[in-house]
Amino acid sequence: MHVPYQKGNQVTDILHIPKVVVTGGPCGGKTTGMSYCVEKLGDIGFKVFLVEEMATRFKKAGLDLKSLSKSQFFRFEEEVLRMQLAWEDSMSRLAEDHLRTNPGSKPLVLTDRGTMDGEPYIGKERFAAIVHANYLKIPEIRDRRYNGAVHLVTAANGAEDYYQCENNSARWETAEQARETDEKTIKAWTGVPHLSIIDNSTDFQGKIRRTFQAMCRILGVPVPIEYERKFLVESIDWDKILHYTTVDIEQVYLFSSNEEEEIRVRKRGQDNSYIYFKTRKVQTDTLGKRLETEHMITAAEYFDEIDAHADSMRSPVRKKRTLFPWKNQYFELDVLSHPKKHKGLILLEIELTEENDTVQLPPFIKVIREVTGEKEYSNAYLALSH
Repeated sequence: MHVPYQKGNQVTDILHIPKVVVTGGPCGGKTTGMSYCVEKLGDIGFKVFLVEEMATRFKKAGLDLKSLSKSQFFRFEEEVLRMQLAWEDSMSRLAEDHLRTNPGSKPLVLTDRGTMDGEPYIGKERFAAIVHANYLKIPEIRDRRYNGAVHLVTAANGAEDYYQCENNSARWETAEQARETDEKTIKAWTGVPHLSIIDNSTDFQGKIRRTFQAMCRILGVPVPIEYERKFLVESIDWDKILHYTTVDIEQVYLFSSNEEEEIRVRKRGQDNSYIYFKTRKVQTDTLGKRLETEHMITAAEYFDEIDAHADSMRSPVRKKRTLFPWKNQYFELDVLSHPKKHKGLILLEIELTEENDTVQLPPFIKVIREVTGEKEYSNAYLALSH
């Protein structure tokens, strides 16, 4: 008899223990990238709890994935998901115990692939059926569960000479299949609060360094400086956005006596499933660079912050955010619904880790002009009541 995954009392939220996924296409550099990040994270005070890749564990245990029938592979992916959930929950409990006995420490769960990585191999509909059969929801296992994901693009896309299967017994894809899997994996993770796509535009060492920078940004470590580019949009050809996720966002600004500091709380969700954040930003210049830290809070903390500290001079900002990948970039397209005086305003944003990163704007979005650094288009300014 099939027994669905049961939550029990395991740790499923990340309010105290951050959880980050390292994912990507075949031969993307995950193993090296994770080793580098574990060392560097340790250097800045994190205690890392690793979750190994589940498919590789099954392969090492003697399972020949290539010999499985479609129905067997479907069952295999369900077991991978259940094992993923169980291992992550176990590591989260151990990390929580570590924090309890070592107050002030910084435990982190770092997972080699995550809950959504089965979708590219069996398809969106079949994967959703597995999730439903285990009494779970996609937003619950993707958006609520993780602080963010870092996707390392397969070497088969941009570094073809380095693509190989020999160094991973669980890999069998041709270069073409690897590119297809890579694209599907990005689509599967589209919607997670923070998704960084690390392409092959630099040498491998540069790729690994960018992976660490992206991870720091997800964790709210103010080591790298975030550089945001923002564009005012006239119109969108929605039919040309091949894959996207839309979420509802409400953000409320809190009072701060420091003019260079911006503090806000944010509610984000879809399908009646919400997560909550508190963010602090400090501007470093007028060109869009800023130091940013962010962490998750509970629903109760969200409303308590609003009741106690909401800035009376600013209205809540409500918008529909459409997240989509294009040319190895991850865009956020916001359509405002509140304040009413800005209803229908459309802004396109992308976050970078280096100022010289090149932005390729999607041709299906008609941009009026770039508004990076113009305070009139910041959310904090749009929230002003006057």
